[in-house]
Amino acid sequence: MSTSSTRPQSVASTRSDRRSSSSESSDSGYSSSTRTIKVILVGDSCAGKTAIMHHLMGESFNEETKTTIGMDFFHKTITTKSGEDVTLQVWDTAGQERFTQLMPSYIRHASIAVLVFDLADEQSFDNLRKWLALLKNERGDFIKLVLVGNKSDLEEQRKVLPKKVYSFLGEDTEVPYIETSARTGENIEELFDSVANIPIDPRPFFRERRSIRLSISGEKFERRCAC
Repeated sequence: MSTSSTRPQSVASTRSDRRSSSSESSDSGYSSSTRTIKVILVGDSCAGKTAIMHHLMGESFNEETKTTIGMDFFHKTITTKSGEDVTLQVWDTAGQERFTQLMPSYIRHASIAVLVFDLADEQSFDNLRKWLALLKNERGDFIKLVLVGNKSDLEEQRKVLPKKVYSFLGEDTEVPYIETSARTGENIEELFDSVANIPIDPRPFFRERRSIRLSISGEKFERRCAC
């Protein structure tokens, strides 16, 4: 499938969604006739969200990738299976606890959330419950989910087995699960091809409290990783 992308645009933690949409219209470099889907990468710090986005942009893997402060986003145009050009507005979010209060404003209007965890860090998987609750609280069932186990290249250090992932998903077969490696590039393009082909509900969303279908029995943990 053909793709094109634009350079990432940093969004300071104090900026509003309004400012983001302004950058979107003036600096994005994509055709206004192309359907745009807001996609948000969510998960713990150190799970590899930024590295995944950098690989999608065509940049090589960097062990010294800095932690996202606030939010970054960029645009990627992908041709879907039906032949339609779709522009993904991909947002990389900060995973540290101190930025959690900023998340609702960036989740707002998102159509798809890519939940990322580290296959070599069981705690990052267990913390998906927290991120899922935040997403559902803001967007209810109107947000589509994709589950990503990153760092598949660290097979000898794997802590999260597929059995546990599918137990987490339960009977919700509508949520795709894919394992990626931002280091080698394994399944990164396939991930976003899949995202671009997800059908989006065009109806307006009215915020309301809903129950969460996906859940895991978990405890509250503190992050060990500061990167």
